This record gives sequence, structure tokens and C-alpha cells, in this order.
Amino acid sequence: MTTDNIVLSIRDLQTHFFTESGVVRAVDGVSFDVPAGKTLGVLGESGCGKSVTGYSILRLINPPGRVVGGEILFQREKNGDSEIIDLARLDPRGEEIRRIRGNEIGMIFQEPMTSLDPLFTVGDQLTEAIRVHEKVSKRSALDRSGELLDKVRLPQPRDLLGKYPHQLSGGMRQRVMIAMALSGQPRLLIADEPTTALDVTTEAQI
Repeated sequence: MTTDNIVLSIRDLQTHFFTESGVVRAVDGVSFDVPAGKTLGVLGESGCGKSVTGYSILRLINPPGRVVGGEILFQREKNGDSEIIDLARLDPRGEEIRRIRGNEIGMIFQEPMTSLDPLFTVGDQLTEAIRVHEKVSKRSALDRSGELLDKVRLPQPRDLLGKYPHQLSGGMRQRVMIAMALSGQPRLLIADEPTTALDVTTEAQI
């Protein structure tokens, strides 16, 4: 990483899937930088490895896939100082990457219905996301949840806290997912096609 304002620097990232039919090189030599305060768009046809790249950053690749090479250099803030950590070298199931997920790097997943738990209310899920990363009371976390829903422009956010995912429209669920991704106040936000299958008006608003 060459400059202080580069939050993420990926160098020659390789994520492969080892199947009975052979090795699938889903990501094979990707490199890019994400400067602080900037947005980087990754374009490509379906199946070209965009989502796998995002999942690789947070080490969310499940077997038979794994990151086999390259660097994922993340500039984090720790105890008031900046440090650079190579996420590719972390244990995908380890404590350190779990602390980073959601807290320092947030992710908006492509399909909210598979990411939101249908058995818990929106308020329960947002509150839990906040309390995982911050030592706050349930009451404070609930108040913060309402503020987050208001921030993503959901109408009557306090009422929505008591609703279940299936009671919301696709666009509303997507906004809840964005609120959850923002709940840890991450330094980096990854969005995996956050407006897929939404109408153009809702897409423009998001």
C-alpha cells in the first residue's frame, strides 16, 4: 500500500473452487485500490467473479472454495493509530476476522430475504448487530436501530422495528440490510448488487 488514504489494496487476489470436475478459478489475479471516501464500482457479466471477490475480502468463502493467493491489505484504525493488515492471512473462522466483519468492514448482501432471519423482527436483528460490536444497553441499541432506519429513509421507522422481514416489501428489506451494514459504522462498505430485482424508482432511491 503506497498512500495513507488507501483503505483497501488488493493485489493479485486468487480465489479458486476445488471440485470433482477440476479447479474453477473464480477470481484469478485481481488487483485494485479503494481510496478513503471514494466509491469503486466493479463491472462484469454474471458469473465473472464480482461477488466472490467481495466475499473473499471478508473471508466468507465456503469449501470447496478458498483464497489461494494474493494480498488483501486493509488499513484499519486501532487505538487511534493506523495499521495495515493482510486479511488473506487471517483464519476465516478466527476471532480477528469476526471482529472486522460488520464492525470495520460492512457488507450489503445481494438477496435480503436470505440474509435476514424470518423468525426475528427487524428491531431484534438490528439491535443484535449493534450490540455485537458495541457495549451498549438493549434500549440504546433499539434507539440507534430506529435512527438507522430513518437514515435509510424508511417511513415510520419505529413501527418497522416490530415487523418481520416477510411483512416488508423488497425495497424496504433492502434498506434494512443497508441499515444493518451501517450499524457498526464500518470504515469500508461492500455492496453486492444491492438493487438487484428492484423496480427502477426504488433502485434510484437506494
